[in-house]
Amino acid sequence: MFKFFRKIRHRLLAENRVSRYLLYALGEIVLVVIGILIALEINNWNEGQKLLQQEKATIASLKLEFEKNLSSLNGDIASLQGIIGSCNKLLAHTGPDYADGTLQGVDSLVSMTSRMSVWDPSLYTLGNIKNSGKLSSLSNEELKILLIEWETFYANLLDWGDFYVDRGSTYFDFLLHNSLNRNLFSGNPFQLSPSKFNRSNEELLRKPEFENYITNRVFINGFMLGYYEEAKERITAIIEQCKTYEDTP
Repeated sequence: MFKFFRKIRHRLLAENRVSRYLLYALGEIVLVVIGILIALEINNWNEGQKLLQQEKATIASLKLEFEKNLSSLNGDIASLQGIIGSCNKLLAHTGPDYADGTLQGVDSLVSMTSRMSVWDPSLYTLGNIKNSGKLSSLSNEELKILLIEWETFYANLLDWGDFYVDRGSTYFDFLLHNSLNRNLFSGNPFQLSPSKFNRSNEELLRKPEFENYITNRVFINGFMLGYYEEAKERITAIIEQCKTYEDTP
């Protein structure tokens, strides 16, 4: 096309038709500018597609990470529910008039109440997104907000987790000095045989201190369960937003 315009310009100059020559020269310039603009637009579109594909790959990794975190969280939720259930079974029988043999499986129930369920999620991909500055440039605004809110929530969860572990350690110390630990943890997986001392952990059910500790265990594990259930709701929402990328071409 440019060769065509060049021939016309040469002919117009030869015929001394300057005004027509200028008009064709201007048209040639306009075509060049339009061509440049189209090329830039195509380049910008290609770059945008490249960034989008990179974002999709990042979000796919983020989705996988949160799905694994959700799976482990469900296990911890079930564990907390088991601890609370064991506490309530014991509380139904505590008191000065408790008679040995009334409640079956006291050792295993007390052992269950001493457990702690501390969720430890992976934050590798989310950390990379944050540290690379990609969080602020996410195209999904709702996902961006959810991830920012997650950071604040998880920081609070960690603070509560420290308190949870501290209170659990205090209770374990009480059991260390007031129970036959060997009976609490006999059998699998520790392969311990029962204690030979002629006493029973059922004595704990007649101690008001034990009742107070078990009551506290219900509250502490209940609060942690509330945090975990909120974490589950937040993770589910994040995963759902990650899935929206799967429908993007």
